[in-house]
Formats: sequence, structure tokens, C-alpha cells
Amino acid sequence: MTSTAMTAPRAVTPLDAFGRACRYEWRHLTALRSTWILLAVVAALSLLTGITVLLDADKQQTVSSAVVADAVAWTPLATQIPALCFFVLVLGTGPVSTDLIAGAARTTWLAVNGRTTAYGAKCAVGFLVGAGVAAISALVGALSCAVMLSAMGHRQPAWGEILAPSARFAGWMGCWALLCLAAVALLRSRILAVLLLVLWPLLGERMAGALLGYLPGLNGASDWLPFAAGRAMLTDVTAYSGEDQSFAQALVGSDLSTPIATTVFVLWTSVITAAGLWSYCRRDFKAT
Repeated sequence: MTSTAMTAPRAVTPLDAFGRACRYEWRHLTALRSTWILLAVVAALSLLTGITVLLDADKQQTVSSAVVADAVAWTPLATQIPALCFFVLVLGTGPVSTDLIAGAARTTWLAVNGRTTAYGAKCAVGFLVGAGVAAISALVGALSCAVMLSAMGHRQPAWGEILAPSARFAGWMGCWALLCLAAVALLRSRILAVLLLVLWPLLGERMAGALLGYLPGLNGASDWLPFAAGRAMLTDVTAYSGEDQSFAQALVGSDLSTPIATTVFVLWTSVITAAGLWSYCRRDFKAT
């Protein structure tokens, strides 16, 4: 008769638990076919950036760094939010909606040892995925621009001036992923979260800013709203000149400087993400 040696249980530190939770979320995300389909679509659209830049080339066959930076960020001026948001929206809302709406919450919490750890892992993985996708998209888009400009005999822009806008774009998309999962945690509905995140930046915030302008002492309050600050974070209006600057300023809808706008947008993201944590940890989930 053989004896089996018993292994003494080993205490798992909070850092180890968080690392395991992040691996759990990463494996779940990469196991979905939809993730790779969306990333393939993003890559394909990023390759078309060079064509859009050619449309803005002037008669002297030059393209400004500001135009290229805006194109790399998928024209946030024209859409109020970058087009990449609509793809990250699917990736960002999925992890929380799977837990709270599809009824997998209990399995997740048992696997990662707690709600707070689970939410923190979703935030970490979501931010890195959002920022990573944006960084790769910006790189592919910049390479596409360089190739197309060279092929058509146009002068290359000052690529060093594209680095800072691209870095802000990556940070913006990381924050957007956090806003996506926080919205689902707060609203307990993926559909409502998607509608809010699409309509509020495009219409709701503009209307709210206009209404705030009629209140005494709140004339400049619209500059500090989340996505007004986000647009100012993405688009450095001072990089434009003449009429282009006035047009860009009107579309951005905020007079905040780029550093202040970045700080404001990050603070808004932190507050909303913290509210999502409270909701995720305190409210009941849908049982299967």
C-alpha cells in the first residue's frame, strides 16, 4: 500500500491573484473568434489611412503633420469620437456583460477569487487591449501614409510631430475601453451602454453643453465635459493655422489646452470607472 504525500496549501498573494485574473480575462478574450475578426477589420481599415491623407494634399504636394495625426486617429474631428471606438466598444463591453447579463458572474468570481480582483483584471486587460489596438492601428496607418505619399511623389510630413498625438490616441482608446466596461457595470445592459456611449459623445454632450451655457456662471462648463475634453486631448488645435484652426476649434468644442484636456479626460475616466467598480461589487447579477 503506497502513501500519497500531501502538498501543503500555499497562500496566494493579492498580486498573484490579480495576475491570474488578468490571464483568465486575456484567455477568454483571445478565445473568441469575434475578437480576431474585429482586429482584422481594424488592420484593413488602417491600411486605407494613406488614401485618406492623399485627399488632403495641397497643390504643393505637401501634407501637414496635423492632418496626418488626425487621419491616424481616424478623424476624431469629423466623427466626434474616433471610428476605432466602435470596434473597441464590442471588445470593451463584452467581459462585464458576460458576467452580469449572461450569468457567468459566479464562475468568474470563483475562478479569480473575488469581485474586486475580477473587475480590476477586466480594467487592466481592457485598457491594454484598447491602447494596444490603437497603437498598432496608428503604426499601420502611419506606414500606409508614408508609402502612399512616397508613391505619389508627395513630401513626407515631420514624423516626429506625429508621435505625441499617436501616444495620446492610444491613451484615449485605453480610457475608452474602461468607460465601456464601467457603463455596462452601471447600466446592467449592454444595449443601453452601447447606445449611451454612441449617442452621448455625438449628440447628448453637445446639447448638455449648450444648456449649461444658459446658466449663470456656467458659460465655460461645456469645455470640461468628458468628451469635449477628450476631443481636445486628441486634437491639438494650435497645430492648425488660419481658418483651419477656427474650424477645428469649433468641431472640438473645448478651449482647454491639450495637457489640461488630457488630465480632465483621465479624471473623468477614473471617476466613472470607480463608479463601475462600486456597481460591479455591490449589486446583484443575473443568475443562470
